Amino acid sequence: MDSDQAWEYYGRTEPYFGVLTSPEFRSSELNDEAKARFFESGERYVELVLQHVRETLDPSFRATRALDFGCGVGRLSLPIARLCESVVGVDVSDSMVECARSNAAAFGITNATFVKGDDQLSALSGTFDFLNSLIVFQHIPPARGEAILQKMLSLLREGGIGALQFTYTFESSTPLVRQLMVRAYAKLPFVWNARNVLKGRPFGEPMMQMNEYDLNRVFRILHEAGCHLINTRYTETGSFGHRFYGVIIVFQKERVAGAEHA
Repeated sequence: MDSDQAWEYYGRTEPYFGVLTSPEFRSSELNDEAKARFFESGERYVELVLQHVRETLDPSFRATRALDFGCGVGRLSLPIARLCESVVGVDVSDSMVECARSNAAAFGITNATFVKGDDQLSALSGTFDFLNSLIVFQHIPPARGEAILQKMLSLLREGGIGALQFTYTFESSTPLVRQLMVRAYAKLPFVWNARNVLKGRPFGEPMMQMNEYDLNRVFRILHEAGCHLINTRYTETGSFGHRFYGVIIVFQKERVAGAEHA
């Protein structure tokens, strides 16, 4: 199963767990309190990122039209919508898009639009002054993700801001046998399916693909797109005994004089 099919599976069966892989967000466990915590975590993240933008890049920044790439059920799109004139959330899963629309309606948010995504971002029109993406690119093969990044940057207005997260390396604390099992899960779907059965999970529940990005390539894409003002914040997540190390790159699309020949 490729990554797009996997995310449609999670969008259809486990939309909240697909976004944040904590047991309390499984459909069988999700209640009003857990759902409130889910959306509160999105509000905290948006506040943190915009505070970082104002402290390091542009003290007066206020988004007018924002793009939330890999929006899922709207965890980040909805708090962004409260702070700008409009936001467009894009996701590869039709089911996630429908859930995000439903959540926007439930919260009374009318300035958020949600569309199906593809590698060309063909459902989008116009430009944006804020780009956001968190725990999304890591689930996309790097060659595809780099092409999507280039397209996103072409839609960013001069002076606009981006906050995009990429995983760049991982380390494992598990025994070698378990590491080999994890590799087998990725390459041999029937082994993963057998693992699902043993753990009481649905037979066809797909493995979430994790990818590492070469930050040299990511920074070059940003450089060539004229995004010369950059700050970073580190991220760290865990799965199957692995620690995935990432970085949130916060940047402004502004060419710095002399940067091409310094």
